[in-house]
Order: sequence, then C-alpha cells, then structure tokens
Amino acid sequence: MLITVILPLIAAAMIVVGGKTARPAWRLVPVLPLKLAWPLIAGGRYDPDWLLFGFTLQVDEVTVAFVVLLGLAWSLAGWQAMRDIDHRQRAFWAGWLLCLSGMTLAAFSADLIGFYLGYVTLSLSAWLMIIQARSDEAWRAARIYLVMALLGEAAILAAVLVLAGHYGNFELGLAAEGEIEGHHTITRWLLLAGFGIKLGIIPLHMWLPLAHPAAPVPASAILSGVIVKAGLLGWLRLIPQTGLETETTGQVLLFIGLFTAFAGVVLGLPQRRLKTVLAYSTISQMGLMLAAFSLLFLAPGAELGLLSMIALLLLHHGFNKSALFLACGNAPGASRIRQLLFALPALALAGAPLTTGFLAKNWLKQGVADIAGASLVYHLLTLTSVMTAMLLWKAWRLARDSDQPAGPIHPAWPIMVLLAALAPWTWAILTGLELSPDPAGLWNSTWPLLLAAGLVAIHARWLRFRPNIPEGDVVVLFESLARMLHRRPPDLPAARSGRRVARRLLVRADALDRYLKDLSLAGLVILLVGGVLWLLVMVGVS
Repeated sequence: MLITVILPLIAAAMIVVGGKTARPAWRLVPVLPLKLAWPLIAGGRYDPDWLLFGFTLQVDEVTVAFVVLLGLAWSLAGWQAMRDIDHRQRAFWAGWLLCLSGMTLAAFSADLIGFYLGYVTLSLSAWLMIIQARSDEAWRAARIYLVMALLGEAAILAAVLVLAGHYGNFELGLAAEGEIEGHHTITRWLLLAGFGIKLGIIPLHMWLPLAHPAAPVPASAILSGVIVKAGLLGWLRLIPQTGLETETTGQVLLFIGLFTAFAGVVLGLPQRRLKTVLAYSTISQMGLMLAAFSLLFLAPGAELGLLSMIALLLLHHGFNKSALFLACGNAPGASRIRQLLFALPALALAGAPLTTGFLAKNWLKQGVADIAGASLVYHLLTLTSVMTAMLLWKAWRLARDSDQPAGPIHPAWPIMVLLAALAPWTWAILTGLELSPDPAGLWNSTWPLLLAAGLVAIHARWLRFRPNIPEGDVVVLFESLARMLHRRPPDLPAARSGRRVARRLLVRADALDRYLKDLSLAGLVILLVGGVLWLLVMVGVS
C-alpha cells in the first residue's frame, strides 16, 4: 500500500527534473493506477511506524469501491492523456501524478492525519491540470478553483483541528463504529461544507462548471469521474465522528441534495458547450449522491446496506461520466458507432431500463422507503430521471453536431464504456444488491424517459424561450459586482475612500495574477507553500 502511494510521487519528481529522467516516468502513467489492485488482493493493514506521524494504511469496505474506480478510470484516462497531452507539459504531468498519490493515500488511510495529508495533496495539485492550456479561460477557471479549494481546506482544517484536539490522531474505523464519543454540530457542518465544495453541491459548485471545460479532456474525465468523489470519501470517513443521530441534519442534507439534482439540470440546459453541459450534469448527479448520504442520518440502523448502495452510485456515476468526458476527445459525432458509444453511458445516467442507472436509482428509491415523507421523496427522485434525461439529450445533440476532426478512436474510450456497463452490476452481485427486473419496475424506469422526450419535442416545436445562463452562473454575478467597483462612485467621502481601497486591492490582485502566469512552475510553488504550512500545523497538533 505504501508503494502505491510513493511511486506516483517519485514519477512526479522525475518529470519535474525533465530530460531523459522523465521518459520512463511518463510511460508509466497508465500503469501506476493499476498497481492499486495489489493492495486490494492482499488486503490487511500496514503501520509504518518509522514515518513522521506513524499513520496507518488499510483496506476496508469504504476503500474497495473507491480504489476500483480510482485504479481503472485513472489508468484509462491516463492512457488517452498520453495521446492528447505533450509529455513536455511538465506541470500538467506533475499535477496528474500528485493527484493520484493524494487520492491513493486518502483512500487507504485509516487515521485522521494520513487522510488529511492525502486529501490536501489531491486538492491543491489538481490546479496544475486545470491551467494546462495557459489560456485566459484556463487561468480564470484555475483561479476560481484555487479560491474555492482553499476555502474548503480552511473549513476542513478547522474541523480537523477540533477533532485532533479531542482525540488526537484517531483511527477512522473507530469513528465509523461509534467507539469515539462526542457530537460537534459546528464541526459536522464545517466538514459537510468543506467536502461539499469538492463534490460541487449547490451553492458551493462555482468552480466545477468552469474547471471542466477549461481542463484537457482526460483531466476532465478524472475531475468529474473520480476527484469530486474525494468529497464523498471525506464525508464517509469523518462525519460519523460528529454523530449520525441527528435527523434534522439528514432532512436538511436530503433537501439540499434534491435541490442540487434539479438545479444542476436547470443551469445546464441553456449551455452551449458539451463539456459544460456534462459539468452541470455532474453537479446534478452529486445532488443524488448527497441524497443517498443523507440516509445515514435518516436511517442509521441500515448503515452497512446504505454504504453498499452509496458505493454502487459511486461506481455507476464515476465510470459513466468518465466515459462521456473521454468521448469529448474522440469526435463523438463523427460516426454512428461513436454516437452509440456516447449514448450508452448517457442512457445509463438517465436511468434507462436494465442499465446501471436503473439499478442504482431503484436501490436509492428503496433506501428512502422508510423515512418520513417517503412518497414525496420517491416521486422527486423519479422526476430527477426526467430532468437528467433532458440534460443528457442536450449533451447527445451537442456531441452529434460537433465539428471536431475525426481521428481514430482511442481504445480507452470504448473500454471505459464497457466498464461503465459491467462494474456496477458486478458490485451489486458481490454485495447482494442485484435486482430482478419486473414489468412494473421496467415501466417505472421507462416512462420518465418518454416524458422527457415529449417535453423536448414540445420545446423544440412550440416554445422558443431559451434563457441565457452563462457558464459559472454565480461566479459571473460576483465578477459583475467586482467590475462595478471600477465605475465612478457617488460623490460621498466614505464611498470615495472605500472605492479607492477596493480598487487598490483589485490592482494588486491583478498584478499578482500576471506574475504567477510568468512562473513556469507556479503551481508547484503554491503546492510547496501549502504543504509547508500544512506540515507546520500538523506538527503543532501532534
């Protein structure tokens, strides 16, 4: 397990050095994630006492699904990245490998410090992949991502310090089993908000619809398919420590999750770029993930079954969304076979009969059967299938009409589509979540698609209302407010003074942004500074 964490770090260092040293590391990119299979097969527990903090690595029921998704999806995306991204883009490849190392450490860590170290490495190094194009769009998206990531880190670090102050570097397994007592409401909400930024839960979603279109296709695939799931991993690891008995918390989370599921579609339908539509689709799907997570509060007695169901949702969305993003780099509209390869994961996410979405959404509906207001929640979940189908129909039309040059199909794409169809069903069979389709169940998953098709047809024929919602939605509003500061203020002394201060701050921020753009390895410097600050804080805690 420790080797799987360290190898990507060594490869990243070799790429930063450059020259002949980087060549073997670059060729290992698709292979390194596959090495995660060995810890899964071997299992067990590893306590490297010689390390600074003596953290613990182990494989448990939470780890398995994350590692399966991480190893397979990251490997296939890396295979396509070797074709799409020049190996001389050292900052990108360093960020790719640092993210892999951080995600691996977070998945295998069984204690507080190890998990947080992996998470913060993953969170900060993803910035290096977003800026790969070095365009104005990429810099804007990366800047907003970094701001949101640091806000999330501030909330998570505050909660981690509270937990460490009470219990030290405790084992996360003990927290999940309830052996550590103590219920901290503020800590719980800090963790929910901090990890919610990574998941893209509305209104904390601002970075996601900007970063996905700006990042290269393989990076978008793992950002949406894998990296956002780090927020879910953080919830599953740390939230039990703050108590799961609060039904009010579960009800609030369920409401936010369903709101996110609907709002993600509403914001995505007016978009005009394929990757942006897929980004808003991810926001909507993460709302369903939050709804599933809220059941741990609303039905705590069924925790083991709920964890298996959440893992099923994770595999379903992770592989299908990774496949859709990989399609964006393979001219999905150039032929019928490419359109079919795009349509299969899209239909799965919409919950079409006999797909993995049919399986996952049926278990999610069964999970809400015993909670208060189950009938209303059930119908709302069904309506999310209608909304998702409409959004993915929009994505399919954009893919079909794209004028991208039709080069050869990279093998990683069809393999990802195949994994998206097989992996969730395999997981369901192994964990006892298999589902025997019956006529009623098949009809319940069919009529939402028919309704969505009817609404799309009505809109195309009789309605001409097409709202203009810019990419980034709330971010654009904040940017407009910032530009207003440059306008002439009212003739009041206090207003003039405040305007001068705000303008000076904006000028200095712009100067700093231009300076960072001139640094070839600015992202590594930021990561290093963040790592040093983290190390100082954690040394103080320990």
